[in-house]
Amino acid sequence: MSNLDTTTIEQTIIRSVTDFPNQYDDVSEILTFSDFFYPRHRIIWKAIQDLVSMHRAFDLMALADHLKHTGLYNQVGGDDYMIWIATNGYATTGVNVTAYAKRIKEFSVLRTLKQAAEKINDLIDNHNGKPLEELISEADSIFSEATILGLDDIEVLDGKVLGQNALKEFFDAAESGGGIQGISTGIPTIDEQTDGLQRGEVVVIAAPPSMGKTTFAVNLVQNALKQTQLPVIIFSMEMPAKDIFRRMWSTESLVNYSEIKRGTAQKPNTDKMATAHGKLSNPLLKIVSKSPMTPSGIRSVLKRISREYGGIQMAMVDYIQLMECDKKCGNRNEELTIISREIKRMAMEFNMPFIVLSQLTKTVETQKRKPTNGDLRESGAIAQDADMIIMVHRQEKYDEKDVEWQGKAEIIVTKSRNGKTGTSLVGFDGSTFRFYELNNQWGKTL
Repeated sequence: MSNLDTTTIEQTIIRSVTDFPNQYDDVSEILTFSDFFYPRHRIIWKAIQDLVSMHRAFDLMALADHLKHTGLYNQVGGDDYMIWIATNGYATTGVNVTAYAKRIKEFSVLRTLKQAAEKINDLIDNHNGKPLEELISEADSIFSEATILGLDDIEVLDGKVLGQNALKEFFDAAESGGGIQGISTGIPTIDEQTDGLQRGEVVVIAAPPSMGKTTFAVNLVQNALKQTQLPVIIFSMEMPAKDIFRRMWSTESLVNYSEIKRGTAQKPNTDKMATAHGKLSNPLLKIVSKSPMTPSGIRSVLKRISREYGGIQMAMVDYIQLMECDKKCGNRNEELTIISREIKRMAMEFNMPFIVLSQLTKTVETQKRKPTNGDLRESGAIAQDADMIIMVHRQEKYDEKDVEWQGKAEIIVTKSRNGKTGTSLVGFDGSTFRFYELNNQWGKTL
């Protein structure tokens, strides 16, 4: 007999619930039919769930009739097994039945982990020369799936708890002077519109090529770094880490990027560079430069960093269309749908704003117009899963002779679950890779 066999406890649960129907709710909050070890018990518990959903009695007699009606009676052992439960099983109530249910759940999780370990072992034995990184990614995906299936407890909050939490948040907000509740973008007009970047949310930033979406996203991460004791993480599949850091250096110092890259900067710019370099040489800034990446690979990095620092302030991926799915699907749209769902799950799992860059369809460029959510490339799931969508538009890219738009950009919030949609006009300086508040007379990123 397996040391993870819970057959005897399962018999007690079935007898207890069928004898004392008021026990069902407590048990059903803990167990599903797949948690049962003995195949007969899985069928029986599923039948009990069906009877409950039909608002019918589910004592042993009613259960037997339902199993006969559905043609499953013989699969659970027929009269012999049902009589055995009725005569040999024993019923319990209250704390005991909940404890038994938790024990079954615990062993179900252990069996799931054991199966995952066996799959990983089989993956290793039959690796067929796959690259080590690919094997690690597949193994992590198997393990992540097992833990998600195993730890699926659903928390139900009542009005009293929710009211206490809402009241506390109100007083906290009042004490802060009515400021934004999210992580500041560094640009007050955008903060006012969005209430900052919220934890657990996915923020999609989209624009045509060379419009400034990477610059804007890195500006957000860079500003978050100034407000935190937790790490900020950039996953780049398009740009080397050294180039990202050099851009951030230019933004922070307000020194022309070309002077930094070519080594031609002179005083007083070198003094500003030294000050900025000290601020950016921060171990909380993490950059992962690798292409392509999968959701399981990103989750693995996030888990490691979260364990080390006790949490994550913000993460960013550039860009979603360069990511690969852990499992091959029928087409690219299906893959991006899965990737988008996993990104949303990670935002909630690590309680952080997850900034996701996305390409747009080519029609935006050919028509030289402002983008809409319908222009998000390859998958509608990206727009659906996003809590906020921000489009970056610079008219000067299409009309270089119009001086009115030179050095300006429109940050267009086209979707916001918790804030306002609309457009903010901001400044843009391509020489230092920064967006800034136009009302700030010095033109600095706040």
